[in-house]
Amino acid sequence: MKFIALVFALSSFSTFAATVHSAKLDASKKNILVDVSYGGGCKKHTFTLKMGACLETYPVQCSAELVEKTIGGFDACEAIVGQTVTINLAKYRLDEAYFTRGSLAITGDRDMNGQPSSATVILP
Repeated sequence: MKFIALVFALSSFSTFAATVHSAKLDASKKNILVDVSYGGGCKKHTFTLKMGACLETYPVQCSAELVEKTIGGFDACEAIVGQTVTINLAKYRLDEAYFTRGSLAITGDRDMNGQPSSATVILP
């Protein structure tokens, strides 16, 4: 029974994502740079976007969730790591004409005050 409780506790920690602090286009406008922080520090963390809905406005307004993945499973270290994540526009087809001058709201985990974290960037 203790083993099941431990597995449940560890798996619940691994569902936390990174907190999003800000986002901006890079100088060449080929990437979005997202400033994040997350707990861990011993294992590699990777990030992807999970695209959400787009409102059919002009320009378009879209949402996405920043998804964090820890390579090698649960990261038991307790550091707060700050990182700038690079999101390639072409990879998510955000460089297509449909998204021109549109906004993309990127959400992450809750911040230290329990508030939802997000940042919005205007696409090229």
